[in-house]
Amino acid sequence: MRLLNFFFLLPLVFASNTVLAGYLEVTFLGTGTPQPDIDRFGPATMVEANGRYFLFDTGRGVTIRLKQAGIPLSKIEHVFLTHLHSDHVSGLADLMLTGWIWQRQNPLTITGPKGTQALGHHLEQAHQADIAYRSANTRLDAEHAKIKSHEIKKGGEVVYDNDGIKITAFLVNHYPVEPAYGYKIESGEQSIVISGDTSYSENLILHAKETDLLIHEIADAEQQLITNNPRLKRVMAYHTTPEQAASILNQVNPKQAIFTHVLLFGIDEQQVSKKIKNLYRGKFHIANDLLRVGVGKEIRLYPENSRIMR
Repeated sequence: MRLLNFFFLLPLVFASNTVLAGYLEVTFLGTGTPQPDIDRFGPATMVEANGRYFLFDTGRGVTIRLKQAGIPLSKIEHVFLTHLHSDHVSGLADLMLTGWIWQRQNPLTITGPKGTQALGHHLEQAHQADIAYRSANTRLDAEHAKIKSHEIKKGGEVVYDNDGIKITAFLVNHYPVEPAYGYKIESGEQSIVISGDTSYSENLILHAKETDLLIHEIADAEQQLITNNPRLKRVMAYHTTPEQAASILNQVNPKQAIFTHVLLFGIDEQQVSKKIKNLYRGKFHIANDLLRVGVGKEIRLYPENSRIMR
Protein backbone atom coordinates (compact mmCIF):
# COMPACT_ATOMS: atom_id res chain seq x y z
CA MET A 1 0.00 0.00 0.00
CA ARG A 2 2.83 2.42 0.86
CA LEU A 3 4.51 1.67 -2.48
CA LEU A 4 1.22 2.29 -4.29
CA ASN A 5 0.81 5.63 -2.51
CA PHE A 6 4.37 6.58 -3.45
CA PHE A 7 3.73 6.01 -7.17
CA PHE A 8 0.38 7.82 -6.91
CA LEU A 9 2.03 10.88 -5.38
CA LEU A 10 5.09 10.87 -7.63
CA PRO A 11 3.50 12.93 -10.46
CA LEU A 12 2.34 15.52 -7.90
CA VAL A 13 5.87 15.82 -6.52
CA PHE A 14 7.31 16.37 -9.99
CA ALA A 15 4.58 18.87 -10.82
CA SER A 16 5.29 20.78 -7.61
CA ASN A 17 9.03 20.86 -8.31
CA THR A 18 8.39 22.11 -11.82
CA VAL A 19 6.35 25.02 -10.47
CA LEU A 20 8.98 25.84 -7.87
CA ALA A 21 11.75 25.64 -10.44
CA GLY A 22 10.09 28.34 -12.53
CA TYR A 23 8.96 30.54 -9.65
CA LEU A 24 10.80 33.83 -9.19
CA GLU A 25 10.56 36.26 -6.30
CA VAL A 26 11.57 39.91 -6.39
CA THR A 27 12.26 42.12 -3.36
CA PHE A 28 12.72 45.83 -3.97
CA LEU A 29 15.46 46.73 -1.50
CA GLY A 30 15.90 50.28 -2.80
CA THR A 31 13.67 52.24 -5.18
CA GLY A 32 15.32 55.65 -4.91
CA THR A 33 17.87 57.87 -6.60
CA PRO A 34 21.02 59.80 -5.61
CA GLN A 35 18.86 62.00 -3.36
CA PRO A 36 19.07 60.78 0.28
CA ASP A 37 15.60 59.59 1.28
CA ILE A 38 14.71 57.63 4.41
CA ASP A 39 11.78 56.00 2.60
CA ARG A 40 13.55 55.20 -0.67
CA PHE A 41 17.06 53.81 -0.29
CA GLY A 42 19.48 53.57 -3.23
CA PRO A 43 18.70 51.35 -6.23
CA ALA A 44 18.85 47.63 -5.40
CA THR A 45 16.63 44.79 -6.58
CA MET A 46 16.84 41.22 -5.31
CA VAL A 47 15.71 38.27 -7.43
CA GLU A 48 15.43 34.85 -5.81
CA ALA A 49 15.40 31.83 -8.14
CA ASN A 50 15.73 28.17 -7.16
CA GLY A 51 17.06 29.11 -3.74
CA ARG A 52 19.73 31.42 -5.17
CA TYR A 53 19.88 35.15 -4.54
CA PHE A 54 20.85 37.57 -7.30
CA LEU A 55 21.26 41.25 -6.48
CA PHE A 56 20.94 43.90 -9.17
CA ASP A 57 22.73 47.10 -8.11
CA THR A 58 23.87 47.93 -4.60
CA GLY A 59 22.61 51.37 -3.68
CA ARG A 60 22.82 53.18 -0.37
CA GLY A 61 21.53 51.14 2.59
CA VAL A 62 21.31 47.78 0.82
CA THR A 63 22.50 45.77 3.84
CA ILE A 64 19.85 47.42 6.07
CA ARG A 65 17.09 46.52 3.63
CA LEU A 66 18.38 42.95 3.31
CA LYS A 67 18.14 42.64 7.09
CA GLN A 68 14.60 44.06 7.07
CA ALA A 69 13.62 41.66 4.28
CA GLY A 70 14.93 38.66 6.25
CA ILE A 71 17.56 37.76 3.65
CA PRO A 72 20.88 36.70 5.25
CA LEU A 73 23.83 38.70 3.92
CA SER A 74 25.81 35.49 3.63
CA LYS A 75 23.45 34.25 0.91
CA ILE A 76 24.37 37.02 -1.50
CA GLU A 77 27.12 35.64 -3.69
CA HIS A 78 26.46 37.31 -7.05
CA VAL A 79 25.84 40.99 -7.80
CA PHE A 80 25.00 42.41 -11.22
CA LEU A 81 25.60 46.10 -11.86
CA THR A 82 23.59 47.98 -14.47
CA HIS A 83 26.12 50.83 -14.66
CA LEU A 84 28.60 52.59 -12.42
CA HIS A 85 26.77 55.74 -11.34
CA SER A 86 27.49 56.27 -7.65
CA ASP A 87 23.90 55.72 -6.45
CA HIS A 88 23.99 52.19 -7.90
CA VAL A 89 27.24 51.11 -6.21
CA SER A 90 27.53 53.14 -2.99
CA GLY A 91 26.39 50.18 -0.85
CA LEU A 92 28.82 47.73 -2.43
CA ALA A 93 31.63 48.11 0.12
CA ASP A 94 29.17 47.54 2.97
CA LEU A 95 27.80 44.40 1.29
CA MET A 96 31.31 43.12 0.58
CA LEU A 97 32.57 43.57 4.15
CA THR A 98 29.46 43.04 6.27
CA GLY A 99 28.46 39.97 4.27
CA TRP A 100 31.93 38.56 4.92
CA ILE A 101 31.72 39.35 8.65
CA TRP A 102 28.39 37.50 8.74
CA GLN A 103 29.84 34.29 7.31
CA ARG A 104 29.75 34.54 3.54
CA GLN A 105 31.75 31.48 2.50
CA ASN A 106 32.94 32.71 -0.88
CA PRO A 107 34.32 35.87 -2.45
CA LEU A 108 31.58 38.23 -3.63
CA THR A 109 31.10 37.84 -7.38
CA ILE A 110 30.28 40.98 -9.35
CA THR A 111 29.32 41.24 -13.00
CA GLY A 112 29.00 44.63 -14.65
CA PRO A 113 30.16 47.04 -17.36
CA LYS A 114 33.69 48.13 -18.15
CA GLY A 115 35.21 49.56 -14.98
CA THR A 116 33.77 46.85 -12.71
CA GLN A 117 37.15 45.15 -12.25
CA ALA A 118 38.81 48.42 -11.22
CA LEU A 119 35.94 49.12 -8.81
CA GLY A 120 36.32 45.71 -7.14
CA HIS A 121 40.10 45.91 -6.97
CA HIS A 122 40.16 49.37 -5.40
CA LEU A 123 37.47 48.49 -2.86
CA GLU A 124 39.64 45.59 -1.71
CA GLN A 125 42.66 47.89 -1.48
CA ALA A 126 40.74 50.60 0.36
CA HIS A 127 39.67 48.15 3.08
CA GLN A 128 42.87 46.13 3.43
CA ALA A 129 43.46 47.32 7.01
CA ASP A 130 40.03 46.20 8.19
CA ILE A 131 40.32 42.85 6.36
CA ALA A 132 43.72 42.26 7.99
CA TYR A 133 42.45 43.15 11.48
CA ARG A 134 39.41 40.91 11.29
CA SER A 135 41.08 37.93 9.65
CA ALA A 136 43.84 38.02 12.30
CA ASN A 137 41.63 38.52 15.35
CA THR A 138 38.43 36.65 14.51
CA ARG A 139 39.80 33.95 12.18
CA LEU A 140 37.61 35.03 9.30
CA ASP A 141 39.00 33.81 5.99
CA ALA A 142 40.41 36.84 4.17
CA GLU A 143 39.78 35.10 0.84
CA HIS A 144 36.05 35.42 1.42
CA ALA A 145 36.39 39.20 1.74
CA LYS A 146 37.59 39.46 -1.85
CA ILE A 147 35.66 40.48 -4.92
CA LYS A 148 35.61 38.40 -8.11
CA SER A 149 34.85 40.81 -10.94
CA HIS A 150 33.61 40.00 -14.43
CA GLU A 151 33.11 42.62 -17.11
CA ILE A 152 30.42 42.29 -19.77
CA LYS A 153 32.00 42.31 -23.22
CA LYS A 154 28.99 43.10 -25.40
CA GLY A 155 25.25 43.55 -25.37
CA GLY A 156 23.06 40.45 -25.58
CA GLU A 157 25.57 38.40 -23.60
CA VAL A 158 24.48 35.53 -21.34
CA VAL A 159 26.24 36.36 -18.07
CA TYR A 160 24.86 33.51 -15.94
CA ASP A 161 23.55 30.08 -16.95
CA ASN A 162 23.30 27.51 -14.18
CA ASP A 163 20.70 25.35 -12.36
CA GLY A 164 18.01 26.26 -14.88
CA ILE A 165 18.54 30.00 -14.40
CA LYS A 166 19.69 32.18 -17.30
CA ILE A 167 20.60 35.85 -17.00
CA THR A 168 21.25 37.95 -20.10
CA ALA A 169 22.73 41.46 -20.15
CA PHE A 170 21.64 43.84 -22.91
CA LEU A 171 22.53 47.44 -23.73
CA VAL A 172 20.15 50.27 -22.84
CA ASN A 173 20.27 53.98 -23.62
CA HIS A 174 21.63 55.96 -20.66
CA TYR A 175 23.87 58.17 -22.78
CA PRO A 176 26.30 59.76 -21.97
CA VAL A 177 26.80 56.85 -19.53
CA GLU A 178 28.16 54.06 -21.72
CA PRO A 179 27.83 51.17 -21.48
CA ALA A 180 24.71 50.77 -19.37
CA TYR A 181 22.89 47.45 -19.17
CA GLY A 182 19.52 45.97 -18.46
CA TYR A 183 19.09 42.32 -17.47
CA LYS A 184 16.69 39.52 -18.34
CA ILE A 185 16.30 36.72 -15.79
CA GLU A 186 14.70 33.46 -16.95
CA SER A 187 13.75 30.37 -14.96
CA GLY A 188 11.40 27.73 -16.31
CA GLU A 189 8.60 29.51 -18.15
CA GLN A 190 8.95 32.72 -16.14
CA SER A 191 10.99 35.80 -16.94
CA ILE A 192 11.79 39.19 -15.43
CA VAL A 193 13.40 42.15 -17.17
CA ILE A 194 15.20 44.90 -15.24
CA SER A 195 15.81 48.09 -17.23
CA GLY A 196 18.44 49.75 -15.07
CA ASP A 197 18.73 53.48 -15.81
CA THR A 198 17.65 54.29 -19.35
CA SER A 199 15.71 56.62 -21.58
CA TYR A 200 13.44 55.17 -24.26
CA SER A 201 15.29 52.08 -25.54
CA GLU A 202 14.37 50.01 -28.59
CA ASN A 203 16.84 47.35 -27.46
CA LEU A 204 15.06 47.00 -24.13
CA ILE A 205 11.75 46.57 -25.95
CA LEU A 206 13.33 43.85 -28.09
CA HIS A 207 14.60 41.88 -25.07
CA ALA A 208 11.53 42.46 -22.89
CA LYS A 209 8.75 41.43 -25.32
CA GLU A 210 6.01 39.48 -23.52
CA THR A 211 8.01 39.18 -20.29
CA ASP A 212 6.11 38.31 -17.13
CA LEU A 213 7.44 41.23 -15.10
CA LEU A 214 9.08 44.40 -16.42
CA ILE A 215 10.92 46.40 -13.77
CA HIS A 216 11.56 49.83 -15.25
CA GLU A 217 12.84 53.18 -14.06
CA ILE A 218 10.59 56.26 -14.11
CA ALA A 219 11.28 60.01 -14.00
CA ASP A 220 9.21 63.15 -14.29
CA ALA A 221 9.43 66.86 -13.53
CA GLU A 222 7.17 69.86 -13.59
CA GLN A 223 7.63 71.53 -16.97
CA GLN A 224 8.51 74.96 -15.58
CA LEU A 225 11.33 73.44 -13.54
CA ILE A 226 12.77 71.84 -16.67
CA THR A 227 12.51 75.11 -18.59
CA ASN A 228 14.28 77.08 -15.86
CA ASN A 229 16.97 74.53 -15.05
CA PRO A 230 19.32 73.38 -17.85
CA ARG A 231 20.94 70.78 -15.60
CA LEU A 232 17.57 69.19 -14.83
CA LYS A 233 16.77 69.17 -18.54
CA ARG A 234 19.95 67.18 -19.19
CA VAL A 235 19.14 64.75 -16.36
CA MET A 236 15.63 64.13 -17.69
CA ALA A 237 17.04 63.43 -21.16
CA TYR A 238 18.65 60.16 -20.06
CA HIS A 239 15.72 58.90 -17.99
CA THR A 240 12.24 57.65 -18.93
CA THR A 241 9.20 59.93 -18.79
CA PRO A 242 5.66 58.62 -18.12
CA GLU A 243 4.77 59.11 -21.79
CA GLN A 244 7.82 57.12 -22.89
CA ALA A 245 7.10 54.47 -20.25
CA ALA A 246 3.55 54.02 -21.55
CA SER A 247 4.88 53.61 -25.10
CA ILE A 248 7.37 50.99 -23.91
CA LEU A 249 4.69 49.05 -22.02
CA ASN A 250 2.33 49.06 -24.98
CA GLN A 251 5.05 47.49 -27.12
CA VAL A 252 6.43 45.05 -24.53
CA ASN A 253 3.02 43.90 -23.25
CA PRO A 254 4.24 42.51 -19.90
CA LYS A 255 1.90 40.73 -17.53
CA GLN A 256 2.87 43.30 -14.89
CA ALA A 257 5.08 46.38 -14.80
CA ILE A 258 6.73 47.79 -11.68
CA PHE A 259 8.38 51.21 -11.66
CA THR A 260 11.45 51.87 -9.55
CA HIS A 261 14.31 54.42 -9.37
CA VAL A 262 11.52 56.95 -8.81
CA LEU A 263 13.01 60.32 -9.84
CA LEU A 264 10.46 63.12 -9.43
CA PHE A 265 10.82 66.92 -9.30
CA GLY A 266 7.82 69.08 -8.44
CA ILE A 267 5.40 66.29 -9.28
CA ASP A 268 4.01 63.37 -7.26
CA GLU A 269 3.41 59.66 -7.87
CA GLN A 270 -0.33 60.10 -8.37
CA GLN A 271 0.28 62.53 -11.22
CA VAL A 272 2.74 60.12 -12.80
CA SER A 273 0.28 57.22 -12.51
CA LYS A 274 -2.47 59.30 -14.10
CA LYS A 275 -0.25 60.16 -17.09
CA ILE A 276 0.57 56.47 -17.65
CA LYS A 277 -3.06 55.34 -17.21
CA ASN A 278 -4.15 57.76 -19.91
CA LEU A 279 -1.90 55.94 -22.40
CA TYR A 280 -1.63 52.35 -21.12
CA ARG A 281 -4.38 49.96 -19.99
CA GLY A 282 -2.26 47.17 -18.52
CA LYS A 283 -1.18 46.47 -14.94
CA PHE A 284 1.53 48.63 -13.41
CA HIS A 285 2.61 49.70 -9.94
CA ILE A 286 5.08 52.23 -8.53
CA ALA A 287 7.25 50.33 -6.05
CA ASN A 288 8.18 51.25 -2.52
CA ASP A 289 11.14 49.79 -0.64
CA LEU A 290 10.55 46.21 0.55
CA LEU A 291 7.71 45.55 -1.88
CA ARG A 292 7.82 41.85 -2.74
CA VAL A 293 6.55 40.32 -5.98
CA GLY A 294 6.02 36.63 -6.70
CA VAL A 295 6.31 35.64 -10.37
CA GLY A 296 4.81 32.27 -11.22
CA LYS A 297 1.75 31.27 -13.18
CA GLU A 298 0.27 34.37 -11.59
CA ILE A 299 1.98 37.52 -10.39
CA ARG A 300 1.31 38.53 -6.81
CA LEU A 301 2.31 41.74 -5.03
CA TYR A 302 2.96 41.65 -1.30
CA PRO A 303 3.04 45.04 0.42
CA GLU A 304 6.25 46.33 1.99
CA ASN A 305 4.86 45.88 5.50
CA SER A 306 4.12 42.17 5.01
CA ARG A 307 6.34 39.84 7.02
CA ILE A 308 8.70 37.79 4.90
CA MET A 309 9.13 34.28 6.24
CA ARG A 310 12.33 32.40 5.29
